[in-house]
Amino acid sequence: MKDFKENVTSDAFWLKTLYIVGFFIVYRVLDVLLLLITLVQWVFRLVSGEPNASLTEFGQALGEYVKQIIHYLSGASDEKPFPFQDWPDSKN
Repeated sequence: MKDFKENVTSDAFWLKTLYIVGFFIVYRVLDVLLLLITLVQWVFRLVSGEPNASLTEFGQALGEYVKQIIHYLSGASDEKPFPFQDWPDSKN
C-alpha cells in the first residue's frame, strides 16, 4: 500500500496524468483530421486521378505521430510526442 500512497502524493504522477489526458484529447482531434484528409484525398483522386503528394506525405507523418501518441498513452514509451520532440519524419 505504500506505493499507492507515494503515487497519489507524487507530483510526477499527476503531471504524467495531465499529459495522458492532453495527448488523448489530441488523439481524438487527429481522428477528425484524418477524416478530413481522407475526404480531400478522395476529391483529389476524383478530379485528377491520383492523390495529392503533399497531403500523402503529411498523412505519413501524421501516422507516425499517432503511433507515438499511442505508444505514450499505452505505456510502451515514456517519450512524450510532439511538441516535446521533433515532428516525425514522413519517410519512416
